Amino acid sequence: MELIMLNSKTKGITSKIYMGIDCSSKAIHSVWLDPHESILTQHKWGSKETDFDTRFLDFGEDFWDDLSKIKVILDNGTIIKATVEAPIYIQNPKATIAIASVAGLVRFTCFLSGITCEYLDNTKWKRDIVGKGNASKAEIKEYATHKWGDVFPEQDYADAACIALWNKRRYENG
Repeated sequence: MELIMLNSKTKGITSKIYMGIDCSSKAIHSVWLDPHESILTQHKWGSKETDFDTRFLDFGEDFWDDLSKIKVILDNGTIIKATVEAPIYIQNPKATIAIASVAGLVRFTCFLSGITCEYLDNTKWKRDIVGKGNASKAEIKEYATHKWGDVFPEQDYADAACIALWNKRRYENG
C-alpha cells in the first residue's frame, strides 16, 4: 500500500497533528488535521475480503505498516495525537465484537508507534462538535461539509474529521 498520507503538506508540519479515527468491521477511516483545523489528509485502510477474521488481518497489517512508517518519516519533532471512536454496543454481538476488535487494534498500534491515542464516546464528540449527542449521519455530514467543503468520499471520513476536530480542540482548550 502506498503511503498517500505523506504529501508535502503533511511532512511540513513540525508541531502537532490531530488524528481522528472511525472504525467499522470493514475499514479504518482516518482524517488528520493541522493546528489550524485544516485537513492535511484522509486515508482508509480496508479490505475486500468477506470473512471478518481475514479482513481484520488484511487491513490491520496495512494500518500497522503505514503507521510505523509514518511515525519514522515524521520524526522531526511532530507530535501526533490520535483519538478513536470508542466501540459502541450493537444489538448483534458478533458486530459489536468485530468493531471493538478494530478499535482495540487501532489504539494498540498507535501505542506501539509512540502515538498518544484515546477512546472517545460518540455522543461526546457529536455533542461538542455538531451540537447534538445523537446527531444523525446526515447532520454530521452537513456540519463537516460546511466546515471543510465537499471533500468526503464516504460518511466515515466526515465522522473521522469531526473526531479529529474534537481531539484538536480538547488539547487546545483543555
